[in-house]
Amino acid sequence: MTLRALISIFALLALTSLTACGFQPLYAEDNGGDSTAADMAQVKISMMENRIGQLTHNVLIETLTPRGQTSSPEYTLDINLDETTRRLGYTKDNEATIADYILTANYRLSRISDSKILRTGSLRARTTFNLVDSDFASLEAESAARSDAARNLARQLANQVAIGLRSGL
Repeated sequence: MTLRALISIFALLALTSLTACGFQPLYAEDNGGDSTAADMAQVKISMMENRIGQLTHNVLIETLTPRGQTSSPEYTLDINLDETTRRLGYTKDNEATIADYILTANYRLSRISDSKILRTGSLRARTTFNLVDSDFASLEAESAARSDAARNLARQLANQVAIGLRSGL
């Protein structure tokens, strides 16, 4: 047997083993014709405090409900955010040159009808930004880092919502 034939046989066995283990794509339609994307549009996202909460909330809305929110949601997503900034990379004059911005979310996805919790957990997004002599430039770098962390965290939350909806049905 040639190497090409062995690779073909191995690939065929790998594909058949995926179907045998119950593998199903996360966003595929199930037997009833429902899809995770349609269920994601049924999620009501709780309001979050401060500007970083607004940024995260807006990205989540764009991700979960791109066609608009429903008037009668079936699920609710509660999120508590925590921000931390740590200064790193000190010079000889004891001035920080770089900082880490860490955004942590504790979330809970639940069904409204029976209050069943479908998924809970904690996620973290971390970005790094430079601290320079210009206060304005440092503030802008921190603002950009906060926005990036909010977008990253919102994407992670959307993935967890999809997993929770798929496993909780």
